[in-house]
Amino acid sequence: METLGTYLRSQREKAGVSLEGISAATKIRVSLLGDLEEDSLDDLPGGVFLRGFVRSYLDVLHVNPDRGLELLDAQVEPEVLAPCYTSGPCVQDDPSLGSGKFKLAHLLVLVVALLAMMGAYFLTSKTEMAGQTVSSAQTTDVDSGTTRSFTPLKQ
Repeated sequence: METLGTYLRSQREKAGVSLEGISAATKIRVSLLGDLEEDSLDDLPGGVFLRGFVRSYLDVLHVNPDRGLELLDAQVEPEVLAPCYTSGPCVQDDPSLGSGKFKLAHLLVLVVALLAMMGAYFLTSKTEMAGQTVSSAQTTDVDSGTTRSFTPLKQ
């Protein structure tokens, strides 16, 4: 039975092109092209990348890529080639993000940090009171008319 790797190697040898030549033309690393010829498809990126590698490989050799893609489809599970299109919409959770509780904790920390920054801004902002610029850390006693500072601020 003909495999994708044997087909690719035979087409390349028939055209008299080295793996380095195909690599230079396609910008695909020689090691990846070698994995294609050795049928080590598990070591290669899946999905559209794998199909693109086969198509680019054969385009450089000026060979119709249909036979190579047929061999690829026969050799690889459909989920590897198109995981998002085989069973409905593509919803892939990123395991590095963790569970929903972890995401909620991140959101809560973000909200608390935002509130702390807003509080710091309002505590140190300056306001206009009776024609004078007054820090919000200063207040004027309405009854006596005296200004009290809670922290010494340079103006």
